[in-house]
Amino acid sequence: MKETIKTKKQLFDEIAELRRKIKSFEIAAFNSPDKNQELRQGEELFRLLVEHASEAILVIQNEKIRYINKKATEIIGYSEKELSSRSFIDFIHPDDRKLISIDKILKHGSRIAPENFTCRIIDKKGETNWLEAKLLGTKWAEENATLCFLIDITERKAAEEALRISETKYRQLVEYAPAGIYEVEVTTGKFISVNDVMCEYSGYSKEEFLNLTLWDILKEDSLKKVIERVEKMRRGEAVPALAEYELVTKDNRKLWIMINTKLEYKNGKPVKATTVCHNITEKKALEQELLKAQKLESLGVLAGGIGHDFNNLLSGIMGNISLAKLEAERGEDIMESLDEALRVSSKASALTQQLLVFSKGGAPVKKAASIAEVLRESIAFTLRGSKVKCEFGITEDLWPVKVDVGQFSQVIHNLVINALQAMSKGGAIKLRASNITLETVADIPLKPGRYVEITIQDQGNGIAPENLPKIFDPYFTTKSKGSGLGLTMSYTIIKRHDGHITVESEVGNGAIFRIFLPATEEVPEETADTENRAVKGEGRILVMDDEEILRKVAERMLLELGYEVACVRDGAEAIEMYKKTKGSEQAFDAVIMDLTIPGGMGGKETIKKLLQIDPKAIVVVSSGYSNDPIMSSYEKYGFQGVVTKPYRIEQLSWVMRDVLSAAKKKRLRRRL
Repeated sequence: MKETIKTKKQLFDEIAELRRKIKSFEIAAFNSPDKNQELRQGEELFRLLVEHASEAILVIQNEKIRYINKKATEIIGYSEKELSSRSFIDFIHPDDRKLISIDKILKHGSRIAPENFTCRIIDKKGETNWLEAKLLGTKWAEENATLCFLIDITERKAAEEALRISETKYRQLVEYAPAGIYEVEVTTGKFISVNDVMCEYSGYSKEEFLNLTLWDILKEDSLKKVIERVEKMRRGEAVPALAEYELVTKDNRKLWIMINTKLEYKNGKPVKATTVCHNITEKKALEQELLKAQKLESLGVLAGGIGHDFNNLLSGIMGNISLAKLEAERGEDIMESLDEALRVSSKASALTQQLLVFSKGGAPVKKAASIAEVLRESIAFTLRGSKVKCEFGITEDLWPVKVDVGQFSQVIHNLVINALQAMSKGGAIKLRASNITLETVADIPLKPGRYVEITIQDQGNGIAPENLPKIFDPYFTTKSKGSGLGLTMSYTIIKRHDGHITVESEVGNGAIFRIFLPATEEVPEETADTENRAVKGEGRILVMDDEEILRKVAERMLLELGYEVACVRDGAEAIEMYKKTKGSEQAFDAVIMDLTIPGGMGGKETIKKLLQIDPKAIVVVSSGYSNDPIMSSYEKYGFQGVVTKPYRIEQLSWVMRDVLSAAKKKRLRRRL
């Protein structure tokens, strides 16, 4: 039965208004000259109000219904005639008759206080309806009676029951769902509710869990990610539907969960988060194992390729050296064979540098340089003997940049090789280099500022759209031969130079690679002579290296350059010898230290102790591991120079000349 539901207050207000109007008519009738007429008018008004009231109204006397209004007949379903002299108790549901004291009310009428109750009635059709009742004691025909006001609340009860069923289903769903579910206060991180599955995941009981906060169970990195995620949601920013976090269980196990969170807002601010999560720890472990297997497979491919290349290079080195020996025995000129062996050795060195780029750290040894000449030389070398030419467009006043020239040359070499392979029928590569100032609105993940932009455009077949997002991925290649590391290495090198590399391509229209490198205010060093000739020097040098063959080579080079030399195997021997000779004619003017000494004191530890003995000591660091941060920031650790293995005598000569000259100038300035 669909009826408008009124509150108790509305009902009681209407009853009060009804009584007020009746009272006013009684007073008016009493004071009126024509009292009978006024009373009749009051009775008529009373009848109209009662008959058309939106609530059911009954008068019950001696348990019988003496009066019933129109609304009451609609609710109960019987006519006024059918209800005449019937007991009101007959219509009340049997189960509810025991719950209320209605019989006492009906018998005693006006001698008891008003009473409210809720009960069910059975209408003429046999249907059950819920009513909210108010009973008042009154007089009817000078005898005690009960005035009964009824409101149909069947719909409200149905809604309440539906809500109860819905809440029960929700609780069951939460409790028995195959996922962890919990609610948490956004501001405090305190858990509000939790289901059994989440307790099973974490190892805590419900009571224990509800005494915890997010800060107690999430690992630090995951907690930061949660806070960042909530902040983005609070600002209305889009966030991925799913996220992965790592938590610590009661027994200190690490558990990975995948979560989906919904925020509840109040006054525009998030106050509660409801989270559904799944345990993905096993999935993570399987992914790690799969990744290891893929890495091993990739390493096998890489090792095979590197092994092949190294064998070729070693063949060139050994072959030319053996030829030089024969030529020397015959008294012939051996310079051509030795130069060729040296050239091949440089290629082997470049190959090891490529591998080091992928090792941990991989920090480039950067120096201010003008890269215009580097670009021209790298491309000319790579295109030598091919059917492809290069069209240059390099700005004359190109800003200097800080780069590891060797690594940067390798990037250009890789990009040009790719272009060359894409242009099997020949053609032209366009290389452009210009100055550019990036603003904050630029669609490039770089800080605003001055950059040098380099573009390399080929006339090849282009890159398929499905492959374009993957070309910088490790080991991805579309070639039948190749390791798939060239572009990955190029991307890594440029990133470690605080730059960025992009690619654009359409099938049939070639590809365009763009490189952005931050410009520097530093003036590039003059390096024209360092590659071609060695410079002589004088002084006493201490060489520290654990490899005997390297000590001998360094000693012979330094002797050839005019220096006196002493060699030691590790840092402990170096410190002892430096102490003994300090202040004497045998004191050392400079020290060359190997950075890594397996089982002994290396350069990093040794220089600390050496500078305590002599704060003015001149020390050069040497290592084959250019990925070590000391090699790229040697001055921070107290070194005055760096020489990367393998090195030629020309490189060593210029490094020693520079550090000794700089030290000499400092001493002169102090004297002045």
